[in-house]
Amino acid sequence: MRAVLLAAGRGRRMGSAEPKCLISIEDQTLLERHLGNMAEAGITALTLVVGFEKELIVEALARLAPKLPVEVIENPRFVHGSIVSLQVAGERLLEGAVWMDADVLYPAALLARLVASPHENAVLLDGRSEESGEEMMVGTRAGRVATIARRVGPTWDFAGESVGFTKVGPAGGRVMKRLLDQEVAAGRLDQEYEAAMALAFAEVPFGYERVDDFAWTEIDFEEDVVKARKLARGL
Repeated sequence: MRAVLLAAGRGRRMGSAEPKCLISIEDQTLLERHLGNMAEAGITALTLVVGFEKELIVEALARLAPKLPVEVIENPRFVHGSIVSLQVAGERLLEGAVWMDADVLYPAALLARLVASPHENAVLLDGRSEESGEEMMVGTRAGRVATIARRVGPTWDFAGESVGFTKVGPAGGRVMKRLLDQEVAAGRLDQEYEAAMALAFAEVPFGYERVDDFAWTEIDFEEDVVKARKLARGL
């Protein structure tokens, strides 16, 4: 299975001069950790979407000599929302793929749960998170994902935080590519890719896998780096 790793953004909230995937956590960059986890979780090929300071990522990739084939795609409009980054790699979704945010620290087994999910289309959800308006929350009903937004409210069978990793099969990939192309063509560039996901949920069924038993963290702020370093010592 192919993974699409979205690493084009600038990470303005971090105030970093380098892409977030090059942040070092306990002597390994996030990029290096992703590559190791992917190989262990059953990912067989990687599409890496770059933008901000792309040369730094390409140089780091060359030094790492990954065990799986990697192609690099540039998003020249990386100052906009992540919907543009996923759209430039939309062709890679057509045969089925996993797409992933690059600013997440996690164990390989978490990704493996998504790869091995019996659902053709699936998201990873953590039920331990409380809705604060910062996290991307997902609401489900009758075992099917129904919505994704910063706030979804309490009326769902189950609501959890999205890890930022999603799997699609060919049918889901075709729907997502069409919706991504549609949104970008309409000039709605300053959205996250979750806007297209929310539309896709109405067209094709998405299941979910819970990851409440894993330690993981998204890295948006400097305090998240401190949390990630503590977490990494236990991985």
